[in-house]
Amino acid sequence: MSRYWRASASLLAAGAAVALAASLTGCGALGELGTAGHYPAATSFTIGSRVTTVIIDGGSGSVDVTGGKRSTVGVTQQASYSKTPPAARHTLSGTTLTLSYSCPAELSCGVSYTVAVPRAVAVRVSADTGSITLTSLAGAVSAQTSAGLITAADLRSAAVSLTANAGGIIATCSAAPRSLHASTKLGPITLTVPGAVAYRISTHTLVGTSTITVRRSATSPYAITTSSDVGSISISPA
Repeated sequence: MSRYWRASASLLAAGAAVALAASLTGCGALGELGTAGHYPAATSFTIGSRVTTVIIDGGSGSVDVTGGKRSTVGVTQQASYSKTPPAARHTLSGTTLTLSYSCPAELSCGVSYTVAVPRAVAVRVSADTGSITLTSLAGAVSAQTSAGLITAADLRSAAVSLTANAGGIIATCSAAPRSLHASTKLGPITLTVPGAVAYRISTHTLVGTSTITVRRSATSPYAITTSSDVGSISISPA
């Protein structure tokens, strides 16, 4: 077996290990291990003060952020845990809202977030395990997950950065981004961008193919950078 394919096998094995670890932190693993899970009713609140940036420091659980024609930030959070509930926090520092939580050491503990924001708000999301969904945002966007799928739709942001260690990235931009970065270690990347402009594109793959059907220009002010160690890359016009 060549070094090339040994490296590929190692990356796939690592990805499988991450996926297994992620599954063990989820709700389904609780029943399999004979431990009762707790899923209290979701809690919701609204931030009426002016917010220009939302930071979500997640752990285990999904994150869904949607922009719209609104002036407030609405948050719904759903906890799940095996023994002791997580301690959820939200802080407003100036115009920056931060959502986070902490968990005791136990089999399963996490919070899933559903957040509605003004469309122009900047959004930064990080998670250990769980999917991240971003919809109809126009402010700067950054999302990072260790294990999970990142899905972005109807983005009008000038700056977008999406990173997944184990998990794919699917993003659709309704306006041409000035800077779009998407990278995975294990998982495919599918980007759809407006076809009216040309893009300065950089792609990198170790195991996988790159398919680029948008117009390219080395001097374009619109830059797309993609990287996937194991996974295909597709960049196509809307």
